[in-house]
Amino acid sequence: MRRLHAFAALLLIPMLALGCSGNPEPEMMDTEPEMAPPPPPPPDNSAAEREAVASRLCDRAAAAMESGDYRTARELLEQVVRDYPGTQCARTAPEQIARAGTLEALTARIHFEFNRAQITDESAAILQRKAEALRAHPDVTMTIEGHCDERGSLEYNQALGLRRAQAAAEYLETLGISRSRFRLVSFGEERPLQMGSNEAAWAQNRRDEFVMTAGDI
Repeated sequence: MRRLHAFAALLLIPMLALGCSGNPEPEMMDTEPEMAPPPPPPPDNSAAEREAVASRLCDRAAAAMESGDYRTARELLEQVVRDYPGTQCARTAPEQIARAGTLEALTARIHFEFNRAQITDESAAILQRKAEALRAHPDVTMTIEGHCDERGSLEYNQALGLRRAQAAAEYLETLGISRSRFRLVSFGEERPLQMGSNEAAWAQNRRDEFVMTAGDI
């Protein structure tokens, strides 16, 4: 009987172990972690940068126009059209380029040889461009100012300056521009363009200046 009880006990041990073990844990499924969306590409600032550079050039051109430096204004606007096409400034530049070119032609000064009032070949080319601009804008009138270098008496230079202004007006008249559109004045040596007692300064000071007095461009 004692052996029978021992054998029964041995049979109960594994059964109890199975009863206490409970249900097996479910297998874990391998799942991939969710990936964060890729960051957006950096904004393309090239268009904005081009607009900003073109705008700065236009601002410089406007300042040059305001100061009467029409050549610089025209060159800056031409740079915008050439280097920054499609920008707002480039779209409006052609009209301003034309205006700057007209004002540049109208106000371009001419120079004279020492103690002379004759129109040189270089001055004739400038006056021809001036006549074209005057024909295109018939409401424009101008003052022609004659100037001299410092050599000679005040009285002599006053008379020489007037002859130089008259020479420009007469040449423009031969190109079909009415003399009535010009007022003539001489400043003699009183308003030098460049200070100095040397040929470089004197050559700059022997000149006619052209100042618009009426009309819009």
